[in-house]
Amino acid sequence: MPDTESTSHIPVSVDEIVDALRSQSPDRILAISKQAHPGDVEMAFERFDEVAREEVLDKLPAEVLSEWADYLSPGDVEHRLNSLPKGEQREVLESLSDDELVDLLQEIEEEDRPQYIELLPEEKRIVSEDLMRFPEETAGGRMTMAMATVRQNLTVKEALDELRCIQNEAELLSRIFVVDENRKLLGKLRLRDLAFNTWDTPITELMDGDQTCVSVLADQEEAAQMIARYDLVALPVVDENDQLVGVITHDDALEIMEEESTEDMEKISGIGGDRGDLAYLQTSVLSHIKRRFGWVLVLAFLALISGWVLLKYEEVLKAYFTLALYFPMIVAAGGNTGSQAATMVIRAMSLGELGSKEFGRVLWKELRVGILLGAMLGLCVALQVEFLLPDQFMPEGINSLRIVGIVGFALTAQVMTSTLIGALLPQLAKMGRLDPAVVASPAITTMVDVSGAIIYLGLAKVMLGVF
Repeated sequence: MPDTESTSHIPVSVDEIVDALRSQSPDRILAISKQAHPGDVEMAFERFDEVAREEVLDKLPAEVLSEWADYLSPGDVEHRLNSLPKGEQREVLESLSDDELVDLLQEIEEEDRPQYIELLPEEKRIVSEDLMRFPEETAGGRMTMAMATVRQNLTVKEALDELRCIQNEAELLSRIFVVDENRKLLGKLRLRDLAFNTWDTPITELMDGDQTCVSVLADQEEAAQMIARYDLVALPVVDENDQLVGVITHDDALEIMEEESTEDMEKISGIGGDRGDLAYLQTSVLSHIKRRFGWVLVLAFLALISGWVLLKYEEVLKAYFTLALYFPMIVAAGGNTGSQAATMVIRAMSLGELGSKEFGRVLWKELRVGILLGAMLGLCVALQVEFLLPDQFMPEGINSLRIVGIVGFALTAQVMTSTLIGALLPQLAKMGRLDPAVVASPAITTMVDVSGAIIYLGLAKVMLGVF
């Protein structure tokens, strides 16, 4: 996205922007565009459903679209472009930054793409075609080529002369990358290094020699993690020949992290499919159903296993109905602690804190956590059974300590088992080249339900002598 910090924006609330857009008045929309920050406009658009959003877009003046295009979803920009004359289409396309333009072109149907590419200036067309060679979710697919570079053999004056020629094209001038004659990255320097040194100072004396970079084919999440880890303003991207081809800026990294975080949250909740660039209200009911139904159906049938376990231990529940009072709690405790363990492990894996060599250490750590959590929960519930359970709920002829023991030990075992399952599944999924977030939560829910029923009712059967 372009740098808007230098542009003057009068504070306007998102609600005011929404009201202006709802009015569908071109004059009012044009007026609000001169005041509102495009980032707030993006939030305002997320409050419209699909139909209302299209109605607003149909009334959006081309000059306003040009100003907001970098902040709107590619689908929104495409919708409005389709109804504009070629001259205004060209104006909007030229206003887009390189990375946002590529996102838009990738969104457009392949058969319609050439007509938009033809409207681009030659230089922008070449850049777009170069960027479109890389998959969307790679570093190459998210980078921009609008960067500032200088050669190592220049002086400060010569470097400033070169930068002066590209000052309007470069997306970022606060970091300037130093390359050799083959465009191999040698280091970087700051604009202030050039501003506060004499003109005859060689660039090699000012650059820091930092060659941190990422491959064009690396996953976008890896690139974003590197920017966060090394506290970078921009991360250089190199090709297979180690030549500098672009950069990923810090604002792109924030977008990537938000996208990846949202994706992981949805997968953990058993929501499949690609959410695209649409906000919650902009996504149709049918799309929500398509993305949720699969896992819901699978889990519904897997839950029948729990029912089968209950049938197998039917005689235990019939003879000692008090046990049914604690059954939901024991199953739920397992689900909660298992999900907690899985969330902690998935987060650590996504941040690069865990590798395959840490498999045993993770299990040992979560085993100890599970034992302690289970013991504390088991003790608390056992005390509740002994001192707070009304006498009429206690089975005749059975010592209350036996019920206390069943509930307490079952809860301890269930929490310990569920914690281990929660720590184990994400790591096994990664070893099997599956997405840990997809496998973990839905599978854990079903597995701990079944394990809880078997542990609780099996223990009760043994301790109460029901055979």
